[in-house]
Amino acid sequence: MMSNNACAKAIMLYLNHALRKQETVSFNDVMGAPQCKKYSVRDIGKTLEELRRSGLVKAKSRFGCSELLEFTAAEITEKGKEFISEFC
Repeated sequence: MMSNNACAKAIMLYLNHALRKQETVSFNDVMGAPQCKKYSVRDIGKTLEELRRSGLVKAKSRFGCSELLEFTAAEITEKGKEFISEFC
């Protein structure tokens, strides 16, 4: 499970909504989402990478100095859709 489950839920709900309207969603898009503003940049970055590594989101990411520098989500996987229906 995610290290910050509440943050993961907020991000997944935002990605699910945003990816219906646009092809990709960036790290900056997620940080600016109203439901994600209460989380730190570090928490969002860590959670995004956990979502990608767990196979919930298809995305490209780039790290530097142990922090997420870039993230571009293109799709929520079937596993990600199951996560949303079960936990959100």
